[in-house]
Amino acid sequence: MNLKLNRDWYSVVVYPHPEVINEVAVIKDKFAAKIGWYASRNSKAHITVIAFIADQYELAFYIRQIEKFCYSQKQQEVVFDQLSLSKFSRAAVMLPNDSSKPYLNDLLKRLRKQLKTSQTINGSNAHISIGRKLSSSQIDLAESLYSHVSLKFNCDTVAIRKFIETKGQFEVIRTFRFLEKPFNDAQHLLFN
Repeated sequence: MNLKLNRDWYSVVVYPHPEVINEVAVIKDKFAAKIGWYASRNSKAHITVIAFIADQYELAFYIRQIEKFCYSQKQQEVVFDQLSLSKFSRAAVMLPNDSSKPYLNDLLKRLRKQLKTSQTINGSNAHISIGRKLSSSQIDLAESLYSHVSLKFNCDTVAIRKFIETKGQFEVIRTFRFLEKPFNDAQHLLFN
């Protein structure tokens, strides 16, 4: 009898509203029309918090931790209005504006702390990827595409995504809303 549990790759992400996901898809379509195929072309807009490998029981731990975090988490409107193209990192990403950056940095830091185990890999600073593994010529072509971009959304959802081997993509398997509820003393004891 095989008692070994299957372990899969997962990621925890801040997940924008569907309208913003669609706006990013349009940006990616425009990139693809100009520069051709690239990595992250089909990935839906998100802000990576962590990635991890887990079996069903370990995944249940992460789900409980995310529920605990989201119970009292405050929502806030955020704006991504800077497009950064880097030949060094070979990436095109959207960055938050100066007023959104502190909220997002704090959110990612606290959520990573809540989820930290020996199995987790932290994402980087808050950004929404447009393309990865871009060549220098693709970046040169992309530089002329946009004079100004701006995405605005209420940051109120975290999602768990599972890597689907056959598609080579992560897909959302569960979402969690920020409930903005204060903990009372009894709840602190239950959640800790």
